[in-house]
Amino acid sequence: MLSRPVFASLVLAGLCLAIGQPAIARELGTAPELRVLGFSADGRHFGIEQSGGDGASERGAFAIDVIDRNTGRSATGFPRGVTQLSWDSEPNDARREAMRDFSFDEDKDDSMQTPAIVAWARAAAAPRLQEISLSDPGQRLAGRSWTDLTRINGPIRFMTRPDIIGAHPGVSMKYTLTARMPAPHDPQLRCREREASASARLTVTLKPEIPASDRESARRNPQAFAEQNAVIDYVLPPKTCAIGVHVTDVYRNSDATTLGVVVLVLLDVGHSDSGEYRAVAFPLR
Repeated sequence: MLSRPVFASLVLAGLCLAIGQPAIARELGTAPELRVLGFSADGRHFGIEQSGGDGASERGAFAIDVIDRNTGRSATGFPRGVTQLSWDSEPNDARREAMRDFSFDEDKDDSMQTPAIVAWARAAAAPRLQEISLSDPGQRLAGRSWTDLTRINGPIRFMTRPDIIGAHPGVSMKYTLTARMPAPHDPQLRCREREASASARLTVTLKPEIPASDRESARRNPQAFAEQNAVIDYVLPPKTCAIGVHVTDVYRNSDATTLGVVVLVLLDVGHSDSGEYRAVAFPLR
């Protein structure tokens, strides 16, 4: 298993309140820590953990999710745990289902903090994790961890094998990866006052690059060069605004049959900023 802390203060960008709108006190937010659990031996499943509250609340967070490449959804029994967004989610939100059987007492802070959630979630997920067996750590190919302050514009570009590209263009497949989650134009941040959940569509697009040295390759093997999209119907809890999305990690399993992609969703929750990781998996054709 690979463990790599991916937490930092979130940056406020373009969140100016309109003149005349009352200001609210805002606290520094912290993104959860990410741990990539790896792949199942057959490449079908890809798992992640995220841990840690938003830094502005006494309530903690810890959640495990495993993605089924064949369905494009969480595997049966997942996710399990509590993310930073779970506490304010509505009863019909899938985040509530992930919290099923978790007992806590709002008068006892310890029962809602990260260590208590970790102990419960690990025990709840253990039988299913043992059955799936994420035994392949995979290889990290690309991504921009939230702690990386290097400014790089444009989509993620990567190749599946470590070719040294020089005089020879290399033989590894090369890809462009983008993530987007459009949100309604809301310069006055009325979303902070929204009383009900709202839906957004998170789309991750994997686009193979046609080699300049062999333009006919896409015609010979159209399936290998077909664009793939993974779509998540993302639920914004009440009084929550979408800020943006950020691809933090791209992993390939050992057999080069699956790509696992991790996206950090950034959100304004009124008093602070928050973050939640989501994962998708693509078959490599």
